[in-house]
Formats: sequence, structure tokens, C-alpha cells
Amino acid sequence: MSNEQSLRVNDVSKAVDDLVRHFGVWTTLKTVLVVAWQKRRVRTHVSHLSDRMRRDVGLPVKGPLPGQPLIPPWFPRF
Repeated sequence: MSNEQSLRVNDVSKAVDDLVRHFGVWTTLKTVLVVAWQKRRVRTHVSHLSDRMRRDVGLPVKGPLPGQPLIPPWFPRF
């Protein structure tokens, strides 16, 4: 398998013809659409990062929202 993966595709149309011949038109088209959608969907979101991590990567720090307590209610208090 690794030998097959290391080969380069010189002619894209020939490779697509081979895929269509081996798997069929609809399976090949469906796979291309799924891969295109997944690559389009992958984005870097920073909304879940803590203030410390945002500061480390050079982003502005999110302050607490108005009316939001500084310590979450589920945080254990001793």
C-alpha cells in the first residue's frame, strides 16, 4: 500500500477515469463532494480558548461579559 501511495499522478484525467471505471460515477462524485465539503468546513475557531491562551498567541483578551460572575458557579469553593 505504501508503494502505491508514494506514486505521483502525472495525468489527473487518467486517474479520474481509473477511479470512475473501478468505483463508478456516483461513488466517485459523492466522495469528491464529501472531501470538498470537509476541507471547506475545517476552520480555526478561537472562541473556546481561555484568556491565557489567547494572550499567548497574541489575540486580544476577552473580558468577562456584563453580569457574568468572575468565578463560575460550578467551581468548587473551599
